[in-house]
Amino acid sequence: MQANELILTSSNSQLITKAIHMPAGYIDEFHSHPWHQIVFPLTGLLQSTIDQKSAIVPHNAMLFIPESTVHKSVAVTDTQFLAIYLNPSACVQYGDCPKSCLVTPFIKELILLLFGEGISKLSDVNLTNLLVVLRDQIKIAGSYDIPLLIPADKRLKSIFTQLRQQPNLKLTFKEWSVKVGASERTLSRLCAKEFNQSFSLWRQSVRLVLSLQLLSSTRTIQDIALELGYASDSAYIYAFKKMFNQTPSKYRSDSLAHGLTISALLG
Repeated sequence: MQANELILTSSNSQLITKAIHMPAGYIDEFHSHPWHQIVFPLTGLLQSTIDQKSAIVPHNAMLFIPESTVHKSVAVTDTQFLAIYLNPSACVQYGDCPKSCLVTPFIKELILLLFGEGISKLSDVNLTNLLVVLRDQIKIAGSYDIPLLIPADKRLKSIFTQLRQQPNLKLTFKEWSVKVGASERTLSRLCAKEFNQSFSLWRQSVRLVLSLQLLSSTRTIQDIALELGYASDSAYIYAFKKMFNQTPSKYRSDSLAHGLTISALLG
């Protein structure tokens, strides 16, 4: 059942939860919900657009979307995420501004608790108390904005699609321009317009953000670096730390320890 249909049948509830799978490339076009929404990817990467601003939501982050806010989501890679819909007419009052934030271990446990079987046995008062804690944790959590990956221009989108499939491609900027039928000057202008950065920096951003998905596997950091096209694991670690303010190993240990899948949650 679609989320808004569930909401219509749950007007007396404080929240509803829904586990969702989106294959790579799936587009959930612009829409809104009458309730607030929390989006938490367990695996994969989402690109969400709200008010013409787009950002990546990886599996160490979550996105809070206020009620009636028009938004769009694109699965950058195969993505499984948890969605929590919060009744704006219930006791707990939430903010009215979208927010992408880091998911602390505590927030993660709260979200997973709300998906647990025991949640149905809680009294309304106890559930309200949990939701107050969740709201306050989101309020004090640090914002987490990852650069946009998926371009609007069809030539850049063609490059992105190929990099997603083979991030270690060694094509030069000139070779890319010939391949997609655009001059180097045009590609430079498009990157500046869409991403406010050079082509080489955008390509590096694509590789680094895609590596977040690879880090959920058991592969070594060296193997991941080579698949991404880096000459060494140290070069990859340096670039990763510069973008995410932590090493790949630290990200892996801190952000991916839950090891859960949607199928596990649904029993």
